[in-house]
Amino acid sequence: MTIELLADHLDALPTLARWQHSEWGDLRVGDTLEARTARLEREVGRDQIPLTVVALANTEVLGSASLVAHDMDTRPELTPWLAGVFVGPEYRRRGIASELVRRIVAEAARLRVPLLYLYTMQSEKLYENLGWAVEERTKYRGHEVVIMTCKPADITK
Repeated sequence: MTIELLADHLDALPTLARWQHSEWGDLRVGDTLEARTARLEREVGRDQIPLTVVALANTEVLGSASLVAHDMDTRPELTPWLAGVFVGPEYRRRGIASELVRRIVAEAARLRVPLLYLYTMQSEKLYENLGWAVEERTKYRGHEVVIMTCKPADITK
């Protein structure tokens, strides 16, 4: 498995957009696959935020994760965010999500991000095991979520 920039593998976009829309489409009222695809297309940077990485096994798409400026419209003062960590259902429980998170944290460290945020509804333990700390528990779009933080420079040492 390799983790590479989505900018170098744009053919993965339709699969990733379909997976993400299926998983999180209900978080945005009126969201569509087309809108999700357009958002993902805007996250295809290389040396700046936003950027997305994709996990690949040869040419097979396994999952992705993004580094974005904002991920919670109710918390615009918090920036930047690890977002959209997703592994295809048939590839889960193989450490792929952890590798995707580590790569985004490394990208954030490279870009000298002092503090990185994420929110999750169900993967708190995964992120704690990767060095993230709980910042706050709150409700977001009708769901109980936990906001977590990490200092990329500390985690990538």
